[in-house]
Amino acid sequence: MKGAELLVRELQQRGVTFMATLCGHGLDPVDIACKRLGLRLVDVRNEQAAGYMAEVTGRLTRRVGVCAASSGVAHVNALTGVVNAYFDGAPMLLITGSGPTETMGLGHFQDLDQVALAAPVCKYAKLVDRAERIPQFLHEAFAAALVDRPGPVHLTVPLDVLEAEITPDSLVRVPESRPAPPPPSSGDEGQIAVAAGWLAQSQRPLVIAGTGLYYAEGEKSLAHLVKALSLPAVVPIWDRGTITDPIEEFMGVIGAASGGPRLLPDADLILMVGAACDYRVGYLQPPTIRYDARIIRIDGDPVKLHQGAGVHLPILGNPRVVLDQLSEACSANNMSPKSDWLREALRRNLTFREQCRKVRRPAEGRLHALDIIDAVRSVITDETILLIDGGNIGQWCHQVLCDRYPGHWLTCGASGVVGFGVPGAMAARLLYPERPIILISGDGSLGFTAAEFESAKRQGLGFVAVVADDQAWGISLTGHQRKYGEGITSELGPMDYAKMAEAFGARGIRVDRADQIVPALQQGARADRPTLIHVPIVRSNPTDA
Repeated sequence: MKGAELLVRELQQRGVTFMATLCGHGLDPVDIACKRLGLRLVDVRNEQAAGYMAEVTGRLTRRVGVCAASSGVAHVNALTGVVNAYFDGAPMLLITGSGPTETMGLGHFQDLDQVALAAPVCKYAKLVDRAERIPQFLHEAFAAALVDRPGPVHLTVPLDVLEAEITPDSLVRVPESRPAPPPPSSGDEGQIAVAAGWLAQSQRPLVIAGTGLYYAEGEKSLAHLVKALSLPAVVPIWDRGTITDPIEEFMGVIGAASGGPRLLPDADLILMVGAACDYRVGYLQPPTIRYDARIIRIDGDPVKLHQGAGVHLPILGNPRVVLDQLSEACSANNMSPKSDWLREALRRNLTFREQCRKVRRPAEGRLHALDIIDAVRSVITDETILLIDGGNIGQWCHQVLCDRYPGHWLTCGASGVVGFGVPGAMAARLLYPERPIILISGDGSLGFTAAEFESAKRQGLGFVAVVADDQAWGISLTGHQRKYGEGITSELGPMDYAKMAEAFGARGIRVDRADQIVPALQQGARADRPTLIHVPIVRSNPTDA
């Protein structure tokens, strides 16, 4: 058995069903091993797309997504997805080939210290120097990707290691029955009691639920707490959603460039659950928050717990478990719901959302971002995987699609990257063959990975992409116009995106009336290949209302 075959077998034993990749000399042994052993290879036209597919797999499933790059610049391209996973806390593995170990540092083809490049954004990054140790390296990599706060990991596997002949008795043994992970950690009971007391005293508490709660699978725990106590809850924009069903306590995202209802500045207690203290919450500094506001933070990662500004009460523990503890403590104390504050928060939220929709509609025959969102809203079901890729259209989606925010509605993530959408939709189709998949993309975002429509069509990965075409980097253009009175490198030229999709073998549909969008979505949902719906829209931003 060769090292490449062992690598593939070990991936299969860990539940990996596909690997996103772009061919290259450093990967030849891996590719042929995958073909012989039945591990599906999904090939793309840019390693960025492979990285996005792996990190989207991690974000959607909470399992390790895998991608592979050949070497050198291919490795650098794939790191885009790794960085996105780093910001989000998504488990993924980047496998990169390289020239043989004996000529490393002598200048062999694409000689580069790939491990050093990946290490700052990975929880684990190693050079596999012996084929016999492949099981050990994969065991360590998968464990690192999944324990505590999840995240990306990397292995560089040189050609001589992949091609090495190995015998079963020479392998480093890793038991097939792997030990069960430790139970989720609970919070300190004394701190839980203090938190419950502060909640009882509070008049205007606010829950900020972040990505850490999603990876702790705390959706039900959050819903139970906020419903029982009538607590307004928000999610930082670009964080993973934890609101699976429409509930009145959910007030949408916080930290959007297009603003939000006034909640954070008036809260007297802020309960941060698996969320970062960053620009989206004003770094938890006045005047974004009150000078006398108490701050409670809950996180399973001791580093993340103390990231940023200080906190009055840090509670280390699994966010789901800690929320359950807090709910029990509040129930035992017969805590009264914060009904008056919730009613006021609902009024503010409704006023803000109505203001967002009070835009000046374009003249007849011209479409608006709201036409796209209203059409998508009318066709999505609880099963629909929704991906949102783009700055300006993303702002509209977050401000108008705000009655729920489940984890299978996927945005760019905390990195704020654009361009992940098409490969993300490809990964979603591989993971969920029977579920509807809709991508809402800006025209600028689509340009990063548009060629992947050909990859998707060729490999039978169907989905619907709705392109909001305002011929601009809309969110940048809005800022430039306000600051400088004109756009600076933020305008784009006209393109026929429907014909572009057809050139890549996908279905292309252009719509010019609002009533054409829903039928186009329905047609695309039944197609066995990607469908791109080109929707030319006027330039606008929720702040224009």
